[in-house]
Amino acid sequence: MENYTNPNENQASQPQDLLNSSLLFARALGLIFNDNEGIVVDVKGDVKLVDDVNKVIIFKQNDQIHIFRCDEDVEEGMAVNLGPNPEETPETKEIE
Repeated sequence: MENYTNPNENQASQPQDLLNSSLLFARALGLIFNDNEGIVVDVKGDVKLVDDVNKVIIFKQNDQIHIFRCDEDVEEGMAVNLGPNPEETPETKEIE
C-alpha cells in the first residue's frame, strides 16, 4: 500500500508531508466525532508540550477539531462529551 502523504518513502518526510498527514487525520476525526464529543489522549513521552501537560482532550466543536489540556485524573481512551448535561436545568447547572 502506498503512503500518499510521503510518496517517495526512500526520503525523509518533509514538513509539508507531516502537515498534510496531520490535516487528514484531523479531518477524519471531524467525521467520526459528533459536536462536543472527543477522547482523552496521554501525550507524555510521545509529544513535547508544556512540561506539566500529560493528557489532552481532542474533541470536535463547531465543525473544528480542538485540543485542550486535561487536568482531571481520567483514563486514556475515555470518551468525553463536552456539551451541556441534558439532565441539568439552567437552575441546577454548576458554575465553573
